[in-house]
Parts: sequence; C-alpha cells; structure tokens
Amino acid sequence: MFNKHFLSLTLIVSISLLSQASFANDECKEDKDCKDGNVCVLAATPHVCKPPQAAGAVCKRDAVCASKKCDVPAGKDVGTCK
Repeated sequence: MFNKHFLSLTLIVSISLLSQASFANDECKEDKDCKDGNVCVLAATPHVCKPPQAAGAVCKRDAVCASKKCDVPAGKDVGTCK
C-alpha cells in the first residue's frame, strides 16, 4: 500500500516539476520575445506577453500602452496609459 502511494506521489511531483519548467520557458524577457504585436509585461511574475493596454490602464512603461504613452507622475513607480 505504501508503494502505491509513494509511486502516485512521485508521479504527481514529476508532472508538476515538468509543467513548471515548461511554463518558465514561456516567460518573455523583452518585447521582441512576444509575437502578434504583444508586449512583454515586466511587472508580472513571471513576465508574460499581452496585447498593449487601453487608455486608463495601469502601466510602468510606454511600450505596454496602445498609445505608446504611459503617464507616470513624478516620484511614482506606476502611472496610467493615455
């Protein structure tokens, strides 16, 4: 009985590790890592490719906004897309 549970647990852990390794490989590091006009959202963990954000969305850099304009107030880390 113990062997069955141990085998099941080993299988579950193995699958979990493989899926995490696969997911980590999908992480982008730069906008050029993304396709179809998407941008790399560096504020997300892990970094993910997403379409540019609409006006009013939270942003940290111009590239993530559809308008290419992220208005970050002085002294703040985040702003909003224009």
